Amino acid sequence: MTRASRSPLPVHVIEGGGVRDAPQFEIGPVLSHGPRETAAIPHRHEFLEILYVREGRGTHVIDGTAYPIAANRLYLVRRGQVHAWVTPEPLDGTVVVFDEPFLAGPGAPASVDFNHYPNMLCPGAGQIPRLEGLLAAMADEDAEGDDRADLIVRHLLSALLLLCQRFDGFTAPEGSRAGLSTELSVEFTKLVAERSSATLTVRSAAMRLGVTSGYLREVVVAQTGRTPGQIIRSAVLTEAQRLLANTDMTCAQVADRLGFEDASYFSRFFRREAGAPPSAYRKQAREKYQACLGA
Repeated sequence: MTRASRSPLPVHVIEGGGVRDAPQFEIGPVLSHGPRETAAIPHRHEFLEILYVREGRGTHVIDGTAYPIAANRLYLVRRGQVHAWVTPEPLDGTVVVFDEPFLAGPGAPASVDFNHYPNMLCPGAGQIPRLEGLLAAMADEDAEGDDRADLIVRHLLSALLLLCQRFDGFTAPEGSRAGLSTELSVEFTKLVAERSSATLTVRSAAMRLGVTSGYLREVVVAQTGRTPGQIIRSAVLTEAQRLLANTDMTCAQVADRLGFEDASYFSRFFRREAGAPPSAYRKQAREKYQACLGA
């Protein structure tokens, strides 16, 4: 279903094939997604992933947080997040992978910001039949492969993501309210996710989005409860933590990759935002990964 590309971290991309020249959506059983040995190696995706576990147990670590794998749980992994999972036996479940352009393509019935979804959700017993029905319908339509399939699958996927908002574990973004442009906030979040770099500023983001810095701040604070600057710094810190925990890149290499002027500036930024120097964080994070994954 997916393959890895060259990067400081293994990056899985949608491999392609089937009826589409460049498929942006795939669905299948967990085993079709790759061997368990590959899943146990920390990696990231160039797509969005939903993993539904019907039966199984283990541990799923996403960006340093360990989630127990259990029956009737849903795990959502955003593009760029680093994750790995180990299980004592193969899982029974379904994997859905797709990218943002597919979700927002022609006929999209709703704007759903995947970046605001938590990494684990727990559907109630009464919600599982609906979840299973949507997954089965998506698989059937994807197999049809005619000119209506993408449109129908997109509607079903949107319905699934909206249904997820009823599951235990989902909360609306803090400060979210109607009346201001939700679309602008979503586009800003996507821009930050694509460019987790110290070179991205609130002003440059506003220019890219065609609005003033003041209006961007007003909308983002209203929708998320955080300022654009806080969101940018948080994204840069998260990417730095991923690279420190999961690669052997030096502090200088991480600083350069994230667009910092030099390693000293990066170290000061990291200590201020994370409360610890990069070297201490790396040691602690790796010990945590080893404990969670039984390495």
